[in-house]
Amino acid sequence: MIDAVLVVLTKAVEGREADMEDWYTNIHIRDALRFRGSVTAQRFRFSTEQPCRPQGFDWQYLALYDVFDPVRFSREHLENALTSRMQVSDAIDDSVLYDFHYYPLAFHDHDPDVPHEGGVILEELHCAEGREDEFRSWYAANYLPQAAARPGVKSAAFLVFRTFGQMIPVAPEYRYVAIYRINDADAARTAWRGADTALEKSGLVAPHGSRITQWDVATPRLTKDHVQHPTAAGLAEEERARAHMGGNVRAAGLEKLAAS
Repeated sequence: MIDAVLVVLTKAVEGREADMEDWYTNIHIRDALRFRGSVTAQRFRFSTEQPCRPQGFDWQYLALYDVFDPVRFSREHLENALTSRMQVSDAIDDSVLYDFHYYPLAFHDHDPDVPHEGGVILEELHCAEGREDEFRSWYAANYLPQAAARPGVKSAAFLVFRTFGQMIPVAPEYRYVAIYRINDADAARTAWRGADTALEKSGLVAPHGSRITQWDVATPRLTKDHVQHPTAAGLAEEERARAHMGGNVRAAGLEKLAAS
């Protein structure tokens, strides 16, 4: 059972993109999945073409973690960050942390037998002041089913931020997210053109209260079983990445995290 999805946006120190990708893909995501509370994880890369170009957006990578115990998962991070159990590469730009658990409100899957092999459309939303209940009902009952029926969409989830079980002591800019897993990037991108304008015209989304981004697959979906019982090839790749990273790790920054 999934209780939450951890949505993580990251970027690399300028010129260190290859080091950042190697560390996150072959070390960090595996370290995190060894922690109690997690189930699966997958990384995505910001698409070159976007349905709605976000202003001032400089995040490069998206990671989605399926979590069954967000409190335990956050505690594991707090207790182990910057130790040998979770070394953090100095190739990541940690000037701003964006790691937030979101809790499911609604979900649609066209066919569970069809695997998700594509990327993601991520809608981040903030509702109009004083219209939260109306917004939730409208999005879950009207907008989400219609968006889930757009070409290229495999499944759709609507989630809300709560303070419960979080890793960092701040709230995200957007209280709601919708995660659309897609299997046809071009079709989905075309279907989403102008969606940000349509959302705000509903009157239920705050002015400038939507941000829509498209993400391409960066890594296959990993499960806890993959990292607890790795293949010889997977283990060799992790060992190679750790040797490559060497001592290029961060030794400070834990103060940016806070107990839930």
